[in-house]
Amino acid sequence: MGKAVLKPKFKFKERHVQWNWQKSPSNGEMVRYHFIIADDKFIESKAEQIILNFQSKSIVNYPFEEVRRVKGRFKDTGLKYLFVSYDTAYTPDFLSFEGVTTNFKKDPNLREREGLSIEDYVYRLYE
Repeated sequence: MGKAVLKPKFKFKERHVQWNWQKSPSNGEMVRYHFIIADDKFIESKAEQIILNFQSKSIVNYPFEEVRRVKGRFKDTGLKYLFVSYDTAYTPDFLSFEGVTTNFKKDPNLREREGLSIEDYVYRLYE
């Protein structure tokens, strides 16, 4: 038996990516991905790299339709954050953070919902 590879513990107050996916509320045949990228530089290129990672792992090239893009400042850390959501036909099997970060976490609360909006949830986490 091989050794188990332990993923490093997620560090919220450092550069990171939080993410989640759900069936798209506006198109049932699509998947909606939510990403929060917290960093001090190259945030836009990191968001682009996530999309490129999907495309490099598939022989089919599906489009990404941007649903929202919100920028803010991560309170008490000096980091900025970018919250972005996309609809696409890529399944989560194609998700990779290679070249983006090793500090990432799936957040099941990062989702569209009734009542508290997803933007309010992100704002409460980071500001």
